[in-house]
Amino acid sequence: MNSIELRSEKVRSIIGKIPPRIVRSGTLVLFIVFALLIIGSYFFPYSETITIPVQIKENKTLSINLPSQQYVAIAYVPINLQSKVIKGQEALVEIEGYGKNTNGQIDCYVQNRMGIAVVKNNKKYILFNLSLNNSLITSNGKSIPYYSNMLGTGKIILKKERLLNFLFDRTK
Repeated sequence: MNSIELRSEKVRSIIGKIPPRIVRSGTLVLFIVFALLIIGSYFFPYSETITIPVQIKENKTLSINLPSQQYVAIAYVPINLQSKVIKGQEALVEIEGYGKNTNGQIDCYVQNRMGIAVVKNNKKYILFNLSLNNSLITSNGKSIPYYSNMLGTGKIILKKERLLNFLFDRTK
């Protein structure tokens, strides 16, 4: 036991040397993971949305007459985001008391800008009209009964793009 020299030149060179196979395989694994993330980001969608309060009303109670629509959604878009909302954009509405996980959401699209400014809870809003695609039938096929002053939360999808495009646009 005493004949082993722990501080000899040979022992120090073995202990101080990292095996090249481990270095190469570690670098390869990191490169593969990074490449998979870049390739995957091409396929992952990225949606820019805004969340807004929504009120569902009967079409006949409004001054707007949309043919073949019994109900319409009035979206309260904050005044600082109004320029991002364009006619035809997709929207999803979750009705208060009907969770989106169990009941689903109502598919809509932005019909038009009503041009009415409203102050609600000390915030300024511009009203937009959302057209309901399937009346009050959710994406899970459940029909929600109408009641007056029906409220909900809406999400207007401002932009859909690939995550890769979003990442590279941010680096410019």
